Amino acid sequence: MQTVMVVSGASERFWNQTPFRSYLFNAFSLLLPSGEQFVIRAMEDAATRLPEGAPLQEEVAQFVREERAHQRAHRLYNTQLAAQGYNAVALEARIGRAVQGLEQALAWKERLALAAALEYLTALISRQALRGEGWLVHNACRQSSLWRWHCEEEVAHHGVALRLLNEVGQVGYGRRLGLYVLASLILLGDVARHTWDFFQTDRAQCRLTWGGGVRSAAEFVLRQGMGLARMAVGWLGYGLPLHRLVPAPHAGRNAEKTRIEVRPLKARDIPRLLVLEHRKWSDDQAASAQAMAQRIAAHPQLCMGAFCPRTGEALASLFLKPISAAQLQGARTWADCAEVGSQDGAQPSRDLFGISLSSVSPQGVEAIFAFFWPRALKAGWRQIYLGSPVPGLARWRRSETHAPVESYVYATRRGMPQDPQLRYYWQKGFKTIVACKPDYFPHAASLDYGVVVRGRIPLSSLAPLWRHVPLPWLRGMQRCMARVL
Repeated sequence: MQTVMVVSGASERFWNQTPFRSYLFNAFSLLLPSGEQFVIRAMEDAATRLPEGAPLQEEVAQFVREERAHQRAHRLYNTQLAAQGYNAVALEARIGRAVQGLEQALAWKERLALAAALEYLTALISRQALRGEGWLVHNACRQSSLWRWHCEEEVAHHGVALRLLNEVGQVGYGRRLGLYVLASLILLGDVARHTWDFFQTDRAQCRLTWGGGVRSAAEFVLRQGMGLARMAVGWLGYGLPLHRLVPAPHAGRNAEKTRIEVRPLKARDIPRLLVLEHRKWSDDQAASAQAMAQRIAAHPQLCMGAFCPRTGEALASLFLKPISAAQLQGARTWADCAEVGSQDGAQPSRDLFGISLSSVSPQGVEAIFAFFWPRALKAGWRQIYLGSPVPGLARWRRSETHAPVESYVYATRRGMPQDPQLRYYWQKGFKTIVACKPDYFPHAASLDYGVVVRGRIPLSSLAPLWRHVPLPWLRGMQRCMARVL
């Protein structure tokens, strides 16, 4: 959404019905350009620690786009506040210096935790602002339109920061709460400072008396007592464990409202799959049309796609192939493992190799897993192997110049792999590291190393039984599919 903010004339100075209510939102606006830049940098920095192709990367990218739109709108808003005679330029500059100090003082995990706390608080305030007209007037004025748009987006996307914190940036319960209290004090202190400055400016220019300002503030507090109490309860809610705070992906307005279509891939799907590939991977990583056609022709039942039924857009794709233990051991590179059409004479295998998983939708991935799991049981597939990069290796190597690579690959933190990509796959069920291979595929952050990991398909040990169970019955067990990958 592109918003142009123009505030002109004294008649719009108290646009939100009363002076105090107008000051309150104007005060928040001065925080936003620098504050949202802090959040953007923290999120983008933390997102580099995510596994490649993780659906959360797309959510972070969308979050950043929305925050940058908020910045542009509020810079225009603040310019108009300065034109009305307020000390907006000086107050914004002070916020900018304070934000720079925080960025220099905090490590990346702490910056992410502080950003998540700020997003939680702004969503808490935004929900209250959108509740009726007790906080925010609902009319055709430009300020009201901008704030309602902004508040709606804050409510919708605040969970992205919490999910990212839970995924890569956990700092410990005490530190997380300490940074939350810091975020609360920053917001409260700066909003109070800005509100007081606005009042002093209007009083000096004889636009508002002491009595008028006090009555305006008292009226707000008395009338919004229940709302403030509700917010106090919400504020305390941040003390819950982090996994309880994290909302489901796309839980707000971004929730997909149409059922996702999942089916085996056909050659006619390749143009849409290429769009998906180039959205998720660089040119040298994305599969070519020829490679996709070969995979589909060789193993049509092991190539699946998730599509939006309304637009036909490819949301996710999964390419698999059978692989034997001998082929896996003899493969020197990922390309050797992923090659199709050259396995004549190979011993039959009940194992699969995951060639690629591309996605711009977490729901698309889950839909593919749910589609494939009962079919995997019916066909008797037992295990799935993947070739994984180790994107934290290059950073680790800078401080551990002589330690063997395996020291990093097998290192754990809280019982899970230290490397973010291996940790992501571990959470999806790939908990066994089979091999660590040099020159496995070009990947600078992994120093070209690759790690082969293995996951067992849930309940596949009962394969002789599943052959005799009708596929519709197995579909009823699809809720277990989330544990496959």
